[in-house]
Amino acid sequence: MKMAGWTMKAGGAAVGLGAMLAASLALTTSTGCEALSASCTQVEGEYEQAVRAEGAPGELDPQGAPQIAMALRMDMVNDLANRVLATALTETLNFQGTIPVSGTQGLDFSVQRPSLALELEASSACETCVRMKGDWGGDFGVTIPVIGRQSSALNGSVDWTVPLSVERDANGEVAIYFDSPAAVRLGAPRITGSIAALPSSWARTLEPALMNLVKERLADQVPRVRIAGYAMPDFGVAGLEFTPSLFKLDSRSNALILGIRTNLDAPGSDAAALGSALQLSEGQNVALGVQPGLIVEGVRLAMREGKVARRYTLTGNESENGPTYATIDNLQVGSAAGSAVPLGLNFRLFNHGADWGCFSMDGRAVSALKVEEGRVSLDLEKVEFSGSRIADVANWGAAQFVTRTQGLLSAALNDDVVVGSDLGVSLRSDQVSAGAGMLVLKGQGATTD
Repeated sequence: MKMAGWTMKAGGAAVGLGAMLAASLALTTSTGCEALSASCTQVEGEYEQAVRAEGAPGELDPQGAPQIAMALRMDMVNDLANRVLATALTETLNFQGTIPVSGTQGLDFSVQRPSLALELEASSACETCVRMKGDWGGDFGVTIPVIGRQSSALNGSVDWTVPLSVERDANGEVAIYFDSPAAVRLGAPRITGSIAALPSSWARTLEPALMNLVKERLADQVPRVRIAGYAMPDFGVAGLEFTPSLFKLDSRSNALILGIRTNLDAPGSDAAALGSALQLSEGQNVALGVQPGLIVEGVRLAMREGKVARRYTLTGNESENGPTYATIDNLQVGSAAGSAVPLGLNFRLFNHGADWGCFSMDGRAVSALKVEEGRVSLDLEKVEFSGSRIADVANWGAAQFVTRTQGLLSAALNDDVVVGSDLGVSLRSDQVSAGAGMLVLKGQGATTD
């Protein structure tokens, strides 16, 4: 996966193995065998308890509080939707048939080369409704008795209220649809049109009949169209399920809000608080949010499945037979300072099964989520330890559970997750923050082919 607009850096110092050996040997020689044995039993028990507390995937609750969120201002929705909607509507309005006219068997007609200039805006008709407004036109031809074949430019307007719908699609994305088949409950589209180049008496006769046909055709034949979506980050684990659990249009801010729930045991965000946290300012049209606890649960699941190393050497290197076992506690979010949000990944290391002795220590990988010159970066600044007689910091910044945490967080706050039909999004980031329990990234998005 590309990390467009993202940089990730690692800092912190490594220490020599000799210093750690000396400290460990000092611990070993200061205790007797019985005390050491009791300490090992205790450490092993604490480790097993920590692993049991990690939980596992549960039932998926479609009404659960969102753990991932996206807000799109309607200008961004239009950019994503215009091409695919124009294609669907053009295909529908390029047609021929018979116009019923009193005193005739009907007149053969055609509409060719239709053109549209339409825009979506939030509507108050329903919680997920949009109003599609704009101009349409084309080339109109009709065969009139005695006169013969006549043609005219066709110019008019469209005003149609249609609900948007959302569901997980076959590609594993949460897809947003222009749900025209469901628009029947909201009434027919309002269509106007002029064919002024025809003789005036025929124009007055044909225009209302033609508009009725166009109205029926739009209502009956425009398919459900996928206009945008959210591409779920690849957690790389089995058993992960997800579903949209919040979907609404805020007519005040003219923005669409999507919330997603997984079956991982992580907290979600209150819908009202989430709307405030995702509020877009002037010059912003995209916001992305993720619960830090969801990232932690994803890494824990990967560790349980053996896809992220659980065992290490004391120097932080992955080792199938390493004496040091790792568990993750949480990912703490500090108060935003300027354009940065401090993060602390809290973890525990349990050392047992080696001659160096049995002990545990608390660790913390300190990072900063920043925005600089339109790019967002996640910088690992240092790794700290406490509760251990090993005074120096090992090279744990490159441990798999640390880098996997950074990678998942980067993927969730990356413009790759916002997708259209055959379109992507390039996001110029300008703000990171924390709100409603989520880490939130905001900026100005533009579509890319």
